[in-house]
Parts: sequence; C-alpha cells; structure tokens
Amino acid sequence: MAPGILVNGFHDSTTPSSTLPTRRRPYPHEGLRFDPKLKPKSYRMTGTSPDSKILFLDVNILDSTGNDPYRGDVLIHGERIVSVGLVPDVEALRHDPKVRVVQGRGRTFMSGLGDAHTHWTWNNIALELLGDIGVEEHTLITARSALCYLDSGYTMCYGAASAKDRLDCVVRDAINRGTLPGPRLLANGREIAKREGELAAGITAFAEGPLEMREVIRHHAKIGVDQIKLSMSGEAITETVSAEECFFTDEETAACVDEAHRNGIRVCSHARARDSVIQCARHGVDVIYHASYTDEEGMQMLEKVKDRVVVAPALNWLYATVYEAEPFGYSMEKAEQVGYRRELETAIKALKEMHKRGITVLPGGDYGFAWCPHGTYARDLEHFVKLLDFTPMESIVAATAGIAKLFMQEDELGKVLPGYYADCILVDGDPLKDIAVLQDHSKLDVIMINGRIHKAQPTEFLNTSAVPPSLQEKKSYFNFVAFEDELGRSRIGHLDLGDSTIQPLTMASGSPLASLSQVIELGDEGVVRAAEAPFPLSSVKLLPPLADRDVLCIGENYRKHIKEYRESGFAAADNKVTDSKRYFFLFEETMYERYQWYTGPQVPTVFTKRSTSITASGTDIYPHPGFTQTMDYEGELGVIIGKAGFSIKEKDAMDYIWGYTIINDLSARERQRDHRQYFMGKSPDTFCPMGPVAVEAAALSGEIRVQTHVNGEKRQDGTTADLIFSIPKLIETVSSGITLQPGDVIATGTPHGVGVGHHPPKFLKPGDLVEVSVTGLGKLSNRIADPGSKNPTIDRVLQKPSSIPTYNLDRTWGGIGLTKVGPDHYINVRELGSQSPDAETIVFIHGLGANLEYYAPLVQAAGLESNYRIILYDLEGHGATPARASSTATLQTFARDLDLLFAAKSITSATLVGWSLGGLIAMFFAEKHPSRVTTLILLGPGPTPFPEPAVEVFTKRAALVREKGMEASGVANAVATAATSSVTKSRPLAISAVRQSLLSTHPEGYAKGCIALARSRGTVITVENLRMPTLIVAGQEDAISPVKLAQGYRSKIPNSQVELLKDVGHWHVFEDLEGTAEAINRFLGRL
Repeated sequence: MAPGILVNGFHDSTTPSSTLPTRRRPYPHEGLRFDPKLKPKSYRMTGTSPDSKILFLDVNILDSTGNDPYRGDVLIHGERIVSVGLVPDVEALRHDPKVRVVQGRGRTFMSGLGDAHTHWTWNNIALELLGDIGVEEHTLITARSALCYLDSGYTMCYGAASAKDRLDCVVRDAINRGTLPGPRLLANGREIAKREGELAAGITAFAEGPLEMREVIRHHAKIGVDQIKLSMSGEAITETVSAEECFFTDEETAACVDEAHRNGIRVCSHARARDSVIQCARHGVDVIYHASYTDEEGMQMLEKVKDRVVVAPALNWLYATVYEAEPFGYSMEKAEQVGYRRELETAIKALKEMHKRGITVLPGGDYGFAWCPHGTYARDLEHFVKLLDFTPMESIVAATAGIAKLFMQEDELGKVLPGYYADCILVDGDPLKDIAVLQDHSKLDVIMINGRIHKAQPTEFLNTSAVPPSLQEKKSYFNFVAFEDELGRSRIGHLDLGDSTIQPLTMASGSPLASLSQVIELGDEGVVRAAEAPFPLSSVKLLPPLADRDVLCIGENYRKHIKEYRESGFAAADNKVTDSKRYFFLFEETMYERYQWYTGPQVPTVFTKRSTSITASGTDIYPHPGFTQTMDYEGELGVIIGKAGFSIKEKDAMDYIWGYTIINDLSARERQRDHRQYFMGKSPDTFCPMGPVAVEAAALSGEIRVQTHVNGEKRQDGTTADLIFSIPKLIETVSSGITLQPGDVIATGTPHGVGVGHHPPKFLKPGDLVEVSVTGLGKLSNRIADPGSKNPTIDRVLQKPSSIPTYNLDRTWGGIGLTKVGPDHYINVRELGSQSPDAETIVFIHGLGANLEYYAPLVQAAGLESNYRIILYDLEGHGATPARASSTATLQTFARDLDLLFAAKSITSATLVGWSLGGLIAMFFAEKHPSRVTTLILLGPGPTPFPEPAVEVFTKRAALVREKGMEASGVANAVATAATSSVTKSRPLAISAVRQSLLSTHPEGYAKGCIALARSRGTVITVENLRMPTLIVAGQEDAISPVKLAQGYRSKIPNSQVELLKDVGHWHVFEDLEGTAEAINRFLGRL
C-alpha cells in the first residue's frame, strides 16, 4: 500500500486522496550532478544495535520529497527507516516489549536538518582569537559545538573550515566511532589564503602561487579532510581586506580545483567579491560561500554550471551583523559604514535571482560568532522564507534533502523514506505554518541520529508491556473544580469526591491556574498539585467549570424522551391556534413529529442556552415567578471541546473532546411551547447549573450513566448507549457550519423521566432539591429558591470586569495590598518611620518614569525614619499603582490623588518632597492647599507653565511608548542618556539604575505622565503665593530642569533657597545620594 494512505492513531485506515499533490517544479538541488569521483568517503556510524526497533504512531510525516505531509506511522529498525505511512503488523509491534513506541499525536516527523556552512571550531569569539586557543581546549570546544548542533535538531554538517588542521577530522571520527555524540560531518581543514588576504592569521594555511597551494591541498588531503576551502575574498569587519576584492588569480584558482579534484575532494570558497564568484564558476569550485556581489556576468556563469555548483550564502551572519551586533559593541552605524548593510541588500537581491534561475542555494549561516552564536542555526530557514522568497517547504527541503545532495548521499539521507538512515526529529508544531518553530529547541521533542534516540522525555514512550489492560495500573485523573479563593479570584483545584476536599492545582511552572480554559490549553503535563494542603469543599464558593460563552444543546436525543415530550401537550406543535391555514400547518407538523417517534429524527435539534444562565453546583435556582410556572429539570452529560475544529468528521470527532461535565438543562415549558423555539424557555438566568467537576475524556470509558433525583426520588436514568445521535455524530453536525473552540460545551440530550412527562406533570417548586449524577463526575446539586429571593445573575453581571482595561494590576495580583483612596480608586502606598502621633509627616512624590523605590535609599541615607512619619506612593500607572485606560492624567488629577491620599492616611499637614513631575505636583497642591503643606522640597522641578516646544515632544513620546513600549521605542535609553551627567554615564551602576527605573514603568503610566506634562501648558502655578519654606535642589548638569530654572524659582518663591549638586543631572538620588540627603537634612535643620 502506498505511503500516502493515511493511518490514524488507532490504526484504522482512512480514505486517501486519489493522488498526492505534486509540486510545481523540481527543486534546484535535484539537478546537481557532482563528479562521482568526488564522492566523500562512506563513513559508518557505529553504536546502533541492529535489533533496535522504534515505532512512531500517528505522526504528520514531512518526508522532504516536496509532497504534502500526511498522517501515518513510521518504523525504524536498527539504523534505518523500514516502513513509512502504513506499518505492517502495527498492533503486534506496539505491544511487543522489545519495541519502543512513541505516540506522535499528530506532531511533525521529519528528517534531521543540515547546515552547508559549518564551523565546529568557532566558539562565539572573535576570529583572531581562535588561533590562540590550545589544541586540548580547542578539541573540547569542537566536541561541544558538535553536540550543540545535534541538540538543535541538526544531523548533517558540511564543514566550511577548521581553526586547526585536524580538529574537524578528529571529532568527526570520534562521532562515527560512537565515542562522542554529534551529527554526521564532512570535515574541512584550515582555510587556504594568500598572505595579506587572510581573514585571521592564526586559523589560516598560507600559500602563495599555484605550486604552494597544491602542496597545502595535498597536505589537507593526507590528514583526511573531505573538502578544502579557499579564502578568495575579504571581509568587511576586518577593515583591511575588502569583501569586494578577489585575492586569487585565475591560475591559482584553477590549480587549487585541479589538485583537490585529483585527490578526490571538493573545493569550497569564501567568495563575496564579484571576481571571486566568476573565478569559482569558471574553474569548477564546488561550493561557493556568500556570493554577495554576484553581478549579471557571474549570474549567467553560475546558471550555466548550476548542475555542479552550490551556493551557501551564510545569510544569518550578514543579517545579524547589521541588525543584532550592537549589544556586542558593533553598532549598526559601524556595520553600515564598512558596507555590511549594502552587502546584505545586494546579496538578497542576487540570491533571489539565483533561486529564480534554478541555482542551488542551501542554508548554513556561518554560526559560531558572538552575535551569530551556536545553537541558533535554524534561523537560516526563516531568513530563506522572509528574505529570499522561499516557501517554507522549499526552505525545509533545502535544509534536508538539499544538504543530503551536498553530502552526495541523497539516496539515504535527508528524507523520511524506507531505506534511509533514521536521522529524524519529532517537532511539536507545524514548520510549514511557522518555520520559526524549528528554532525553539523545546519544540524538538525527539531527536534521532542513525536510529538512536538522542533526545526524548521518558513520557514520550508508551507502555508496551504485554500485561492485559485490566491488570495494568490505571492512571489517576484530576476532578477539576473551579472555585473562588479568599481574595475573590478564580482558581482551579482537584475535588476529592470521597472526602469532599479540594487540592489546589497549579501550572507545572508553579503559577496558579485561574480557569479550566488554561487547563485545556496546557494539556496533561502542564498541571500539577500545589504544595499547599487540601481544604474542605464547604469552605469555598464553587464556580461553574466554564461560564464565559453560551452552551450548545441537543434536544430530543433519547427516543423515550421524544415520546413523553410529544405527548405532554407542551411541544411547540401543541400551541393553540385559530387560524385555519396555520392549523393545517401544525397538523402536518404534528403528524411528521409523531412519525419521527417511530423512525427517529433525521438530524439533531440544536439550540443554545445563554451564558448568563450558567450557575455552579450548590447555588440556588431563581424561580422566575413572573416568567414561568412550569420549571422542569433535564439531567445531561456535557461534552467539553479541547481543540478548535470546523467540519469535523464523525470518525475524527473524539480527538476534539477534552472532557466531560454535568449539566441540568432547566426549562420553562410554557415559554418553550409558546415561543415555538427553545431559546427563551431554556435561557432564563440560573437555568443552566454546571459542574461540580470536569474531567478529561480519558478518565471515562464505555457507557456513561445519567441519573436525576428530585427530593431523593429518582426521576431519570439513562446511558449514552441510548443516544439517538452519538457524541461523535453531534460534533460532526454542530461543526458542519460552526467552528468549535476549546472550552465549548455541548449538552448531549436528556433521558426520559422529565417533569413534563409525568401525569400530571411534576414541575419544580421552591424548596425542591435537584441532583444530577453522572458516572465519574459526582453529583450536581441545586435547590429551587424562594419566589421572593433576588435574581443573583444581576449582581454577577454587574460585577464583571469592565471592557475598558486597567493596566498594571498584574504586578499586585489584581490589586492585593493597594490602598483604597476612593470608589474603585487604588494607590500603592508604603508607610515608614515613626509611629508617634506627634511625628511630622513627609510625603514623597516621584517623577515621570520612576516609582516610590526612587526615594527609599534617600530616606535611609538621610536617616529620616527615626523622627518622621514617611509616606511614599506611586503615581498613576507607575510602580504598582494601576492606570485605567480611559482616565486622563493632568496636574489636577495627580493633585487630586494626593488629596485623597491625605484623607486616606489622615494627614492634616506635611512636608512635600517632589522630584521632577513630582515637584510640579507638590507646587500645584501647595498653592491649592497652603495650610496643609508646612515645607516644600523640590528636586529639579519642571517648568510652569509647560513650554510650547516641549508639548509636542512629550505628546509624541507618549504615542511612541504606547506603540512600542519603553525598550523598543528607545525612550528608556534616550531619557537615561539625556537626563544624566557625564560622570553618571561613566558609572555603570548609576546609569543602570536610571534605565531600570524607566524600563520598569508601565508604558501606559509613562504615557499618561507625558500627557499630563503636555496638558500643563495651560496651567500656571503662581509660585509667588508659595509662602512655606522651600528648598530647591538642582543638578549642575541637569538638562531637563536646568540651574537657570531653579534660580528663577528662587527669585519668585519668597522663602526659598537653592542647593546645587556638582556632577549631577536630573536623577539626583541615583546620581548623588549623599549630596541630596545632606542638602535635605541641612534644610530641615538636622545637621
């Protein structure tokens, strides 16, 4: 049977397409025809047991032929793949204890990746330093690089140069012997260069002229390299040998190729320059690295010899040097100055053209430099897609089958086909949809080399014991229950149905679980028991498992229930009418429905219950006295969807189920009848009790029993075996026009025995207790409330979070520990110092981009805690104080918050210390409330009114940080640089403190502060009215609040004085803590 036939996880054949999709054109590497005499030595990796068998079940096979991936199984025997797609005798194999079985669950199974430009001996430092490393240390470095490649999912490496003659060869041989772990390698030696044309002397084999070059090549061949490398052009970073200059003559290049080929080895060339590329094409170089400055003449020559030449551009080196080298001291400006930006742009254009012309271009990014480090190799595949217009499939095929062609082993490497070496990876993701997933090592769940497992968690392997399932230990499952903690936050725990206790659960990381939706998204391995002890169920308020969207419901899915409902007089067709035409219509409908009782409905009835009807187990049901007198119960099994799906086939439907819960589909029968549809009668508030628990689908098997008791009397009893439409059929029906989402709940229908089916009907009345029990899910219990009770849904809806976001709450886990200063108004406050009622109070107000921590060292350095009551607080959106998106910050609102803080902390009067924006707030407050401010201390206060030129600057800055944040916008770095003194910039700890303060500020809070300053252009503080003693502290290098501004305030504020701090900019406390503390103490008379 052809590999294209699909096999699901249970090994039932599925219908294949008539033909597999075909690609539009051959891949360029398929046209390569290297001289067979140049085929490298056939190396054999040892260490794989010939008896080893590994079976991968239900994987998405990306075989690197260019055909679309398909679901199937893969069997590996020894070092090779033996079956792909449909594995013979798969059931026997999966239960054979000698076979290791991996359940793929649809993950991508593909060939290990390959790199066409590998430097195992590079170790992320500058090239010129490599020559100084001792041989012993360098051997360890090389082995570590090899391991890093394998850990990254790379199983083929084509050596592009070694820092010492035999390092590649020695480690290659050790890997092949099984001594070291690593990929397959074709080894290179030191690159060959002419004197004054080398990239780094310590790693170069020098040769001048054809004869000396031939001699060096013979030496390389003798030590066992698989190819040699010529360093034909320069590199911009050296600033001594130009990337656009070719250092080899035609005669030298021809001699090198001739000598290498005579010795049966191929030639690679570092060839960025135009003339280097032309020489390579003219004289038969096999692999051209970079080819950045290829012009039309070179392009035409490459096109003519495309059957024997490969281009490996090492694109990531160029890209990273231009855009990512700045943190390592090589600025973007420098990269542009020496020509790297132009080279990148030129190379991209040339490489796109090569791809169009069918020239083989393979990935391999020259990794092993500081900003192009080992372990990031798969970035090349993304560059090929985003920069060179490769499709993801083309990029992957180039990195697998393409590299195998470069190895001249295309018939046994680089593809997932029978007979090929089992060099494979299992990827948790689809690289055709997201090529970057191959860069995430955590997504490389299984890595194999030569049929051996290099990486896999023990949980990947199924238990293949032959012990019958009935004797095997059963896995325990959580009974997931949602509840409110003592702070009113939603949490998830495990409910022990035996002793009615709840064990809190967390994510595997330790973070608390807030919803069942998070549990569904995390999957089996993502949830663990919390360290805290269990607590009684009765001590918490239960929540419904899922309550954020309408419930999808199925009507009339049990035959006996259809009969009792049709005969009750409450079916829609029994609605009393007088119009003769409508009567005829209803007669027809009634006869049709009675016919259905005998044959069964042709399609399921589907309706919804509004999300506001959902309530938890243990809550009272509001009886809606003015709405219904015919409240009825319907106990049902609820199916919880685990993954999104549209147009799901019945045979696949179980794969989309996460688990189950209990639902009581309460109904107002007369509303259901009179409205001639289900929604109004099914959706009253509290009419959808759900819970108490939800469990994973694997926890329940076979028939599931549903029972309902009212006041202890059994009313309903049925099983899922009685369903007219099975659960898979329901999912197929509902998803035929609706995309199901994770967390959707489908109520599957109710057995007979509902209240309306009795004679006379037994409708629910206040005080009745309704209990629905389902196999493995416990009991859903609810009592009907008194008619005079309040509808609880109103308060629940009113308490729902606003759709307008409040930022910065996550830092306090939703506001824990904040000080309430008004209705829904909270501020982060810290109180320090003296508790004496006679102690004077000092309130500290920080500035833009800071928080209360700015003052903490100042309070300590000045020793203020011993004599004063200290109040520190965060402005809106700064530190831990939240910021509502809709609020507009101004000097007035900041002063209002300060006024509210005075009231909340019972402050009658205080000294105000304000820095920068905080200084303006302090002055504004002091002008409005002079009796409440005894003293003013202003550190670099801003100007009033705010100058017009600065308005535009701060308005634009607010927009910028809202768009990109504090780091990516460059604002944090720009402010830290502009607002500090030259001395501070030379002190790493101080400048880092400034940057950290800015980076820790929420962008919305910073933006609000900017807008407050911009809007203060119309606010004039009459500083002449400030009569209290005032200290103004100014930094001599403050460009934000310059000395001139401080002196201007000094001339206007009657009882003021100025203190100047030498070598200080705008961030006084961070720049000169002792000087600032001394100035304040002197002013307060404490020195």
